[in-house]
Amino acid sequence: MSAANALSGLISVLSGGSQLAQDPLASLTSLTTEGLRKFNQKYPEGVPATRCGEGDYRAANGVYYYSWSGSQTVTNVADISDPVLFATGLFFSEPNDGLVGRCSTHLGKVIRSDYRMNHLDEVNQVFGLHDLFETDPVTLYRQHANRLKRQGL
Repeated sequence: MSAANALSGLISVLSGGSQLAQDPLASLTSLTTEGLRKFNQKYPEGVPATRCGEGDYRAANGVYYYSWSGSQTVTNVADISDPVLFATGLFFSEPNDGLVGRCSTHLGKVIRSDYRMNHLDEVNQVFGLHDLFETDPVTLYRQHANRLKRQGL
């Protein structure tokens, strides 16, 4: 528990020193299969009816759901996080980004779920290192912002 508290404290400091209460154990519990099942039952918008399918991309309250993700764990030899994500990716029985299985990333309209990116590449971490032969994640965010702009959102 002290390691989880230390990690959440470090994340808090690195993200601006939020004074919000944190419960790292509850956060980790919410990421279990059972925790995600309960969350999806409570908030079913965008959740696919079939495994690896697509859900409704527009909820009744007008919220649009889109998803995109990677399915590679090792993407750049200079990225020090790749060996960790390679190791965590071994626990999956499907293609994954090192932390999330490909089909589990599907929510709403699936733009694509097979980019050569790992979980940290997808959020442009570790100095922006990513697969040199794949789209830059910043480009994907710009494309999505333009997609939303064209929809008038």
